[in-house]
Amino acid sequence: MGRIWHDMGVIHWPLLVSMLTVVVLTAWSAARLFRPGAAADLRTKAWLDAILFWGGFAMIAGVLGTLLGVILAAQSIEMAGEVAPMLIWGGIKVAMSSAAAGSLILGFAALVWFALQLRWRLLLADASEGRT
Repeated sequence: MGRIWHDMGVIHWPLLVSMLTVVVLTAWSAARLFRPGAAADLRTKAWLDAILFWGGFAMIAGVLGTLLGVILAAQSIEMAGEVAPMLIWGGIKVAMSSAAAGSLILGFAALVWFALQLRWRLLLADASEGRT
């Protein structure tokens, strides 16, 4: 796994930043939403929605990494002339790994966003019904 992560090239940095940002925003939002006396304020909602943004950013970065990887692999194959199919598929595997990583980050972000969004809406419903 470490080798594939390294082989992604520079695109692994935006993926890493996205993943860390999603984790930090998730922890921060969960702490605000599950503390005693939590309320459904708009500031928390804004940070909550940032989780989904950074997940989407990871997906876009992953797809960009895949496109760049396929282009670089095609250039290498073109310059080499005849190459073994194993080398071609190895290059495609590395190129696809950034899209897979971006998809995983987006999937995680969407799941935690949904769970925290549900908690936020329940707090909002409690406030509108006069419960605290």
